[in-house]
Amino acid sequence: MSDWAARQRFNAAAPAADGLARMARAIGGRQARVVQVRRLVGGVDASTHAVRLEPGGWVVLKRLRSSAAGELTREFDRLTFATRIDFPTPEPIALDEAGRWFGTPALVMSKVDGAPRLHDRRGSWIDSLADALVRVHGTSVPAEVPEVLQARHAGLTIDPAVAEHLRPSARVERLRAVTVAMRKQVARTPGPRALLHHDYHHGNVTWERGRAAAIIDWNEARLGPVSLDVSYCSVDLAMTHGIRAAEQFTDRYEIVAGAVPDLRRWQAMWVLSDMRWVSYWLTGFQDLGAAHLGLPTLRRRLRAFADHVLERC
Repeated sequence: MSDWAARQRFNAAAPAADGLARMARAIGGRQARVVQVRRLVGGVDASTHAVRLEPGGWVVLKRLRSSAAGELTREFDRLTFATRIDFPTPEPIALDEAGRWFGTPALVMSKVDGAPRLHDRRGSWIDSLADALVRVHGTSVPAEVPEVLQARHAGLTIDPAVAEHLRPSARVERLRAVTVAMRKQVARTPGPRALLHHDYHHGNVTWERGRAAAIIDWNEARLGPVSLDVSYCSVDLAMTHGIRAAEQFTDRYEIVAGAVPDLRRWQAMWVLSDMRWVSYWLTGFQDLGAAHLGLPTLRRRLRAFADHVLERC
């Protein structure tokens, strides 16, 4: 079995009953018990389940297949900082980095309102998605922030060599050249730093009645330029809903928060990256119920958005 297949199998598997019992006792005491478990879909890097405790109510359990040193500890710290945001986010409850409950690392957090979903068409939900991101970026950042938020952002670490994994073309070469130039510029003139989600897209938001209810999956949060989050989300929308959806999102963000510096070049950088990893993202899209999305559609939309962006760089 390939590593990717093993990961998918782990993510879909229900947590062991004895592990759930240990988790319940660790959180709620000796009398606590698990009365209901259901899988939460859409994630590709971890196994996530909603768990109802008695007493205590619903919580969310996140498990990793590997014991990557400190990964969930860092996420716990990021979740703690994210509670500062003027928008609902999960609150960290308990951490088992050593794997005492299930044999692999686990994190428990509060369950937020709403549920992840992939909308089937454009609409006002895109404006709500942009408005929520404005709230994230408007969060006050103190002079001293946790070390975990000082990790280097993708604008400094993304590797233009991903182009080597793509079929050579003039389009790919132009995207690579823009990415190289962007990395040099960001390293030379970092600019203002804001709190970034660093993986912001409509699958990492829960929804109620077509509006963003909460922002989830804070395992990548750090400080950096707002352009990174805005461009990343817009490219994701270009893949799933097309160019007009991406433009609606960025237009709304700029109406509320002001112009996004170097937006087109940041978008070009993320398009290049997504061209390399699009088959990976497809799993999450289809997990959310987007059976109509296949690799040919996603790749065609990425090529169209690449041309749209490069014309405006």
